[in-house]
Order: sequence, then C-alpha cells, then structure tokens
Amino acid sequence: MELTDFGPEHAYSTRLLAPPDLRALQALFERGHDYFELVTGAPPAADEAPRAFVAGPPQKSVNDKRVIGIFAADETLVGVLDALTDWPENGDWTMGMLLLDPAHRRRGLGRATLAAYEHWAAAEGAERVRTAVVAQHTEGIAFLENAGYERVSTLENYDAGGARPTVLFFAKQLPRGEKGLS
Repeated sequence: MELTDFGPEHAYSTRLLAPPDLRALQALFERGHDYFELVTGAPPAADEAPRAFVAGPPQKSVNDKRVIGIFAADETLVGVLDALTDWPENGDWTMGMLLLDPAHRRRGLGRATLAAYEHWAAAEGAERVRTAVVAQHTEGIAFLENAGYERVSTLENYDAGGARPTVLFFAKQLPRGEKGLS
C-alpha cells in the first residue's frame, strides 16, 4: 500500500516499512505507549519494533506480513498498520494493529488509513478483513463499528503479557470487484 498526498489535507504518505525503519518505528511505539499499556498493561518493550516485523501465528511466514508506515509531510513516521494476508483463512486479511502518534489522532487519518487498507486488500483478492480489540478499548471499538465492522466473537482472559483482557473479534466483508489502491 503505497500512497502519496493521502489522508487529511493530503498531508501524508504510506509505504511498506523495512528494517532501516526500525528506529523510527520504535520511537513511534514509545510515543504511542498508551496503546501498549491498554492492550498489555505495560509500555512497549525495547525490542517492540523488530518484533512487529515477525509477530504472527507460526503457520504464517514473515512474507505474509505487511507492516505499512504512515508518514507526515516531513517524512516522520506517524502511524503504522500491520496485517497478515490470508489469515486465518484464504481470502481473510487480519489487521493486528493500527497505531497513530497521539499528535496525529482525531484528524481523520485513522479512518483514511483503514479505508485505503480495505481497498488495497480487496484489490489483492481479500474477501474479508478482520481484527481484534481489547474490550476496554472503547474508542477503538466505536471506530471499527463506525467503519462497518461487526463483532464476530469474544475471547475471555487472553494472555497479553502483563494483562489478561477480554478480546473482541471484528470482521468486515469487502465489496467484490472494487478497484483498490496499490
């Protein structure tokens, strides 16, 4: 998913992240520590960025992982969306995280990123997009529901490291034949 003149005021761009972006990704995670504290009960680990490139189920390879960076006009990394293709089934793309720098939240950037991701996934053959949110992340739940995601299941007492939250799973069917973004 590579976009320019993207998002609110066309002030952002996106591209797949690569190992040279690790320092910037770690800095983003540290600025967005509230997300990690909400999900795991702890701030991001010192090696959170490299783990973002490889985290996923053992059945999937790192080649199935998409880590998309969102950049401000000055080329600062201000957001990340990570996803797995064809997981848990062929045709499903599962988003693991959509994290924005707190200074760039509540501007429509998350909504624009999610819509672009959905279009891209559809163009690549995805039929459905999925994600999971901890139950106490009420803003995240409202964000997904406003974007047309439906709750499909719940998992109680999930082992998230320092916390054991309830996790809510959401899915959205993608329109067939929709021209996507590259």
